[in-house]
Amino acid sequence: MAPYSLDAPALQSRYIRKVHVLPYYLDDGAKWLRAMRRLLVEEGFDMVLPCEERSLLPLFAHQSEFPGTTVLAIPDAVALEVFFDKVNTRQLAQRCHVAIPDGYIWQADSSITQLQAEIGFPMVAKHRHSYNLSQLYVRTQVRMLDNVAELVEWLDRNQPAPDTVYFEKVVDGIGIGVSVLCHKGQVLQAFEHHRANELAGSSYYRKSMPLHAERVAAVTRMVAAIEYTGLAMFEFKLNTHSGQWVLLEVNARPWGSLPLPLAWGVDFPYRLYQLLCAHQLTSPIPYPAGRYNRNLIGDIWQMRAWVAQLKHQPITLAKVTLRWLAGFARLLTGREKHDMLVVDDPRPAWAEVKQFVLQRFASGAEASAALNSKPRLKTLGAGQPRHLLFVCQGNICRSPYAERKARYIFDSVGLAVQVDSAGMLPRNQRASPAVAMEAARLAGVDLSSHLSKCVDAELVAAADLIVIFDDINYAHFRQRHPEQMDKLIFLSSFTPQTGALQYLEDPDGKDLDAFQKVYARIDQCLVNLAQQLKSC
Repeated sequence: MAPYSLDAPALQSRYIRKVHVLPYYLDDGAKWLRAMRRLLVEEGFDMVLPCEERSLLPLFAHQSEFPGTTVLAIPDAVALEVFFDKVNTRQLAQRCHVAIPDGYIWQADSSITQLQAEIGFPMVAKHRHSYNLSQLYVRTQVRMLDNVAELVEWLDRNQPAPDTVYFEKVVDGIGIGVSVLCHKGQVLQAFEHHRANELAGSSYYRKSMPLHAERVAAVTRMVAAIEYTGLAMFEFKLNTHSGQWVLLEVNARPWGSLPLPLAWGVDFPYRLYQLLCAHQLTSPIPYPAGRYNRNLIGDIWQMRAWVAQLKHQPITLAKVTLRWLAGFARLLTGREKHDMLVVDDPRPAWAEVKQFVLQRFASGAEASAALNSKPRLKTLGAGQPRHLLFVCQGNICRSPYAERKARYIFDSVGLAVQVDSAGMLPRNQRASPAVAMEAARLAGVDLSSHLSKCVDAELVAAADLIVIFDDINYAHFRQRHPEQMDKLIFLSSFTPQTGALQYLEDPDGKDLDAFQKVYARIDQCLVNLAQQLKSC
């Protein structure tokens, strides 16, 4: 269980026989659960391996409701509590005598003065959990804070509840990882990698390194303490000058650098399958050190960030660029492979390159062409059901206003058209912001009772036309519902004035005047749309 976009390059792999689209896990997860249970029964999968928390947490919550014939490759309750809560991870590390950065958990009686005294700047602000089941598609963010002003601003914006966030002292060094396959606390396989070309704590270029005995021992103590079974990547920060290292966090599920061990002979997912499904405790496999893997597109984008950051330091930029270019020589010596481009399965790489080129040189061109094309209203011919679905990003500002205003305008001219609205973001039950309600009230629309809902397959299938507002809506709809693109029209295609057409941009986060201008444009477009519908 991996991508959330149906145009993800990985889906082009020759090894993927079939793609199953599951609904988002929203509200009580009932739709997701029904679809998941049906899928497991019909397909009879031996194992389900979630690749990130948005898939893992629902599987964990409902594991007792699935057929026992399918193995769920998920952590047990103890491991979930320890490895998916960063504070609990730190506490386990301390009990196992594993070095960690200085940290401070924010409490009701905490003060900025006390925090600054214990940690000092720069510091990193982190939430205990990256994801929560109640808001599964909202990821908490890590933020680097360099001074008191930034700290005050972060606290004011986030208003953290006691014991939900902590602050960690920034430690100089490079990022390294120790990846393991474990069975009841025993490490069956370990693999160490170091980041190359690292920038702001991330890297798309990694190299294999010999196992460091003390780090492997630290990992072994932690997994043994909770008798862990499964995959995990322990992320460390290593000061290359002093040789000191500290544990930052643990990813107890497939991780971003997994293609590196796979490329050089350590197949962690298959070994996990052998362990959980065939009950085989496989022996450790040696791997070569000093071998590299590159996520080419990500590495190119990161190099662009280096150029922007160092544009006023030409000598340093030249050194970084030459080092980056020289790295590609490892392809010729057989010491480098790429995450996507592999000999026996090249289609994902070509799909990724195509997306990169289109993004770089033709970004938004398709949406712009659709905006300026003649709206296709023939699907609303005589005798056919008339159902319009207004779709924006969050279903809290533009689409709920358009839904209610369209209902009034259509009724006033005698159009028997059913209207509805939804958002592309997988979030339900959100009210419209106060400024949206006020702008709508001034335009004669009541949004006080509105609660958002996410677009799903049923809503899309029921609609004759799907009315969107901007290129972001277009791109996100294409990613999730590519087979229904012929239903899309832009509301601003019905702008009564002549001249170049413009998107109806999202006013969320802006002032009342911005909302009123957007709502006034929506009104104009809806009147013109009603006239065209009337003539169908």
